[in-house]
Amino acid sequence: MISPFVHVLKIGTIAAMAILVALGGRTFFDYYQEQEADPLLGRPFSLSISEDDDGETLAKRLSDGEMIRSELYFTTALRVSGNDLAPGPHTLRHGMSVSDILDIVSIEGAEDEEDGEERVAVETVELVFPEGFRIGQMADTVDEADLPWGAEEFTDAVETAPRSRFDFLESVPDNLSLEGYLFPATYQVNTDYTAEDLVIVMLGKFEEEFVPSLEDRADEMGLSIHEVVTLASIVERETADESERPTIAQVYLNRINIPEETNGLLQADPTVSYVLGNEDDWLPEVQPADTEIDDPFNTYINVGLPPGPIANPGLDSIIAVLKPDGSDYFYFVAKNDDSGEHEFAETYKEQLANECLYLGGTACD
Repeated sequence: MISPFVHVLKIGTIAAMAILVALGGRTFFDYYQEQEADPLLGRPFSLSISEDDDGETLAKRLSDGEMIRSELYFTTALRVSGNDLAPGPHTLRHGMSVSDILDIVSIEGAEDEEDGEERVAVETVELVFPEGFRIGQMADTVDEADLPWGAEEFTDAVETAPRSRFDFLESVPDNLSLEGYLFPATYQVNTDYTAEDLVIVMLGKFEEEFVPSLEDRADEMGLSIHEVVTLASIVERETADESERPTIAQVYLNRINIPEETNGLLQADPTVSYVLGNEDDWLPEVQPADTEIDDPFNTYINVGLPPGPIANPGLDSIIAVLKPDGSDYFYFVAKNDDSGEHEFAETYKEQLANECLYLGGTACD
């Protein structure tokens, strides 16, 4: 009989403001509607823009007023939008996104500042980065787009990104990539800006979505942002069923917090798939022998979370980790009926019965 400590879980592995984002799915506020609201949320913030202001001076004032979290994100977004600041008084509201703020404080530039000629319209390219994409897949998407730069420039920009300008990256070990922190969304990218601009905006969007209340919840759970994003990336790769994510997150939290049941092993197929993935197949199917691969990301042989994220999770998966369902499950198996759903179990004995039911064959031995 297969030992519960090395047992292979059959878990299924599974998609603006010029440069900014059109996001799908629910917002952060759906999760925190039952939590104590930020006392500043929705309150007006007044500012006046003069002819002497530029992106940097405005970003500083907005940051000081707790309207934005990253000055670099704001100034980059303003620059690549091609818009000019709109002089005069403006009223903003706390909780606005950067794109919402720019809609109010900027206007479409009409003339080139140097020669007075009308600006030539730039082409806009849509980049779609689905939730759960890893950096290699994002690079492939960039390479297929009609941009003046491609995958190599994008990956170089990821490697050289200004980490120190984003506080949420403080808990990311220096030897790891930015996997997990390039926020998945649809980006309307104009051809005037660089790969570095795109990476900054993606990091800025992550910071905008991972709001302070989420950080507070992580602290309550004793988790760093890096641990939250790492587990969220596994949840993202495990299921496309939004309703199952809090349960799957709870399974892994139970395995971490009550290690006696599985020796603290997560035994997550997507982590092994991440090790095996390459440009020919970023998401290979895991075979039983693959679970013995000697790699720090292999959660069949290493206790606890892998060193870092295995994909770039969306907000729903992050929230699932921060608000798991409180169940006592330690196991789950794909129903294998094209529904994408899983059956959950509290004990290994129940898991074996579920595997026999849904997988048949040798699972019934």
